[in-house]
Order: sequence, then C-alpha cells, then structure tokens
Amino acid sequence: MDDPLNLSMFRAYDIRTPAAGLTAELAARLARAEAKYFRDDLGAPGVVVAHDARRTGPQYLTICIDAFRAAGLEVIYLPGACSTSYFYDSAVCNPSYAAAIVGASHNPSGDTGQKILAPGVVPIAEGIGPLGGLDRIKELYLKGEGASSPRKGTLRIEERIGEFVRRSMELAGVGPGGLKGAKVFQDYLFGASGREMMMAFGLAGADLEPMHFTPDGTFPLGDPNPVKLPVVRPGLEAMKAGNYQVGMFFDGDGDRLDIYRGDGTYLSSSFVYAAVLPEIRRRISAPGLGVFADLKSNPLAIIEMAKAGLAVDVIRNGHSQIKESLKLDPARLGSVEESAHYYEAFTGPDGGRYCTENTLYFALLIAKTWRDHPERFDRLIGIQATTARQREWGYKFPTDEQRAAALEAVRLHFEGAGARSLDRMKNGMDLEATLLRRGLPFDVDEHTTLAEDWIQVSQRVSQSENGLARWEVVGATADLVGAAKRQIAECVRRFGAGDEYQG
Repeated sequence: MDDPLNLSMFRAYDIRTPAAGLTAELAARLARAEAKYFRDDLGAPGVVVAHDARRTGPQYLTICIDAFRAAGLEVIYLPGACSTSYFYDSAVCNPSYAAAIVGASHNPSGDTGQKILAPGVVPIAEGIGPLGGLDRIKELYLKGEGASSPRKGTLRIEERIGEFVRRSMELAGVGPGGLKGAKVFQDYLFGASGREMMMAFGLAGADLEPMHFTPDGTFPLGDPNPVKLPVVRPGLEAMKAGNYQVGMFFDGDGDRLDIYRGDGTYLSSSFVYAAVLPEIRRRISAPGLGVFADLKSNPLAIIEMAKAGLAVDVIRNGHSQIKESLKLDPARLGSVEESAHYYEAFTGPDGGRYCTENTLYFALLIAKTWRDHPERFDRLIGIQATTARQREWGYKFPTDEQRAAALEAVRLHFEGAGARSLDRMKNGMDLEATLLRRGLPFDVDEHTTLAEDWIQVSQRVSQSENGLARWEVVGATADLVGAAKRQIAECVRRFGAGDEYQG
C-alpha cells in the first residue's frame, strides 16, 4: 500500500516503524509536529530526550533535538543508551517538561520509533493525552506544521543514573549490601538496561552474573525479545549451570522482566506480582486499595494477589492505557501485564503521583523477596503447575477484514462451548480485546473457586505489528489448553491466517 508519509508508524501505543520507512525528511517533519504539540498545545518549556540501544537512535535523536531547539524549547539530553525506566525516572524529576525517547523496544534491529510523554509523565498514545495525544501529533504531521522561535532553545546534559539507582534501591528497601546472599543471573540481550542493573545489584552486594551486558544495536542474538527461545537459550543454559536463585531476562529497552527460578522454571508475571505484593503493601498500607491485572493474567494468580488485601480488576493491554487507568483511579497502587511488565503509582521528589514503570525497582524487590522468602515462590510455582498455559502467539492476516472475521469466529466458537465474553472494563473503558472464560467468573477474589475444567482465552488485535492478531490460553489442564489452541487454529485458517507467529 502506498504510504509516502509513513502514516502507519502512528500506532495505538506509540510510534513504531522500520527505519527504512522513516527518512531524514520524514523524521524532521515528525519532530517539527512534536515540537509544536509540546510548545503550543501542552505549554511545555522543554523536553527530556534519550535513545535506546538501537544503531539509528543517535541520528534520529539529533533530528528531534534540532527541531525542538528551533522551536525555542529547552532540551535535557540523557547521554548514551538509555532504558525506558531510567528515561521515565528522569521525566519524573523534570515534571514540567515533555519527554521523548527514540527506540523500538523488542522489535527487530532495523526498526525505530518513539515513546512520548506530556508534562507530569502523562503517556501520549492514540486518543490518550491532551487534545487526543498521538492523534493530535499525527494531525500536525499531516499538515506539515511545526514551530519556530527567534530564540534557539538551550541544550544540556543530565546524568541521573546514580540518583535513579539510589531511588530505586530505597523503594525496594535495599540498602548498600542489602542483597548479600542473593545469587542472581541477568541477561540483557545486548539491550539498554545492563548499566543500571549492574550498578544497583553491585552496590547491594548481590552475587550477580550479568550476560550480554554491553548495548549493541545489531542485537547479535536476534530480536531483543525474551519471549523468543532462540534468543534467550544461551542465557537459560548458563543460568541453569550456575546454581542461581533467580534468573532475570530483559528486552531491548529494559522494561520487560521475565523471571525464572534458577533451575529454569518460568514463573509468569501475574504470579511474580502476587509474590511481591505483600512487600509493596508494607510500604503502601492504606485500606481500600486495589491493583489491575491484564486480561491474560492467570486467575489463580489473581486469587493470590487478592490475598494481599487488595481489589483486583481486569485491565486491557497497552502500557499507555494501563498508566492512564492508574492515573485516573487514585485507589489503584499498581498493575501487572502478563507480557512481563510491572507498573506502580510512584511518589516523585516533588510529592506528585506518577503512574509509570521502574523495572530496576521491581528487579531489586524480586531478588530481595526471593532471597528472604524462597518458599513463597516455590509455592506459587506449585500453584502455577496445577494449570497449563499457552503463552501469547499470533497469526498474520491478509486484510484487516479477514482478521476481524477470524476474531469473531473464535469468539462465537467458545461462546457456543459455554464460555462468557467480556470486552469492557468495570469503568466502561473498551478492553480492545475479548476475554472468554468458562468455569470461572469475571469477578475474582481470594474466595473464588474454579470448576475442574475451567479455561480462559484472551484475544486481541496487535497494535504494534501490521495484520496481526494475538491469542493466549490458560486453563486447568494441558489437554484443555492444547485443544483450545487447536480449535483457534482451525477457526482462523478459514480467514487466510499465516503461520504461527511468536514475538
């Protein structure tokens, strides 16, 4: 399809595109539109900027900085390959500024993109943020509008990594030497998170074995995505050979955190969150609070979360959408996404409430909890073993119409087999997905019991890859989950589905 302006780069959650489709001219056009949005629509005096480990990051970031300064905006530059968590923390420390990081998370090495924040660390996405967020930037981009100023904006460096490490350690309750006795393996997949992790775990006195720690935008292992077994296989083999308590695997921009027991047993994110929630509750002990769990979360893990004295409600996928929901509901202290992302409503240095990610804090908290309460994780691994899970996979379709028809066919199939469907959160927000459950209710608390043949299917349109729909299945037995996956494959094959997609 002809797309001379590369409008397909405007995704639901952020900007994402093959770098070959974003020429220097188009990148400058985009940066000018962002500059106008930041200055004229948001009233921001400046922008915090960074790039992740990708090779194209410096050149695209230079284009952005030039456009922002030409609009009279002050620019704070975070030097070197930067994780998104470090970037978010720097935005929290400069709350009157907008922020933008050039990167593409777990995507292939040839991709690029941006994650954008309004002042106050407010996520900017499709329909989210002032004046429609990313929709407004797209409008300005289409019109070719920008901003200029007779006074060129200033440019200065801020190196906050030490402050970020210190604050994250304090949040996790880990002082210098506070992780002595913790034996931890970490694989950064040549992404951007190695520096802060090695600094913090080193100060904490952990016995840390880091692997693939130097940022390398060629990503020699393959796409920096811990879901892909060939990418993490070298790390898994090294971890299992080393008698570690816990293994941690990160993606390209360091916001995804996959957790393994040292013997190679994977623990899904919803169970990991259940394990650390009692520790979080010691710090945030107010009554009447709750958390969100994304629609793919294991129902048995949700029951365990509720035992921390919290209400647990389903939330849709998407980083920006989750943060927006946390921002709008002051009774929610955090959220987990089964893609291995963790969120919290943090208190900034200015006393403000900022709903964002800090993967370093969660990594420290998990390591501390695992050292102090290994039996808690063993118990949750045992509960997880009573269920079966087919981690999210997908199929690509020739057209959006065929994809929509396939999703509808799957929904009708499982409803015909006795499942009920849910497509909206309690607050009325569209899940932009369908959750199908049989043998368990949609409202789950610590007293919920499940039928012997319970099953849960979640399905959604991917917002970061063209033509892709995704499914995940969890259920009481491997036979039930395997049968559900086969039934989904049979349904979608009628609508031109391609080969199974992992990533």
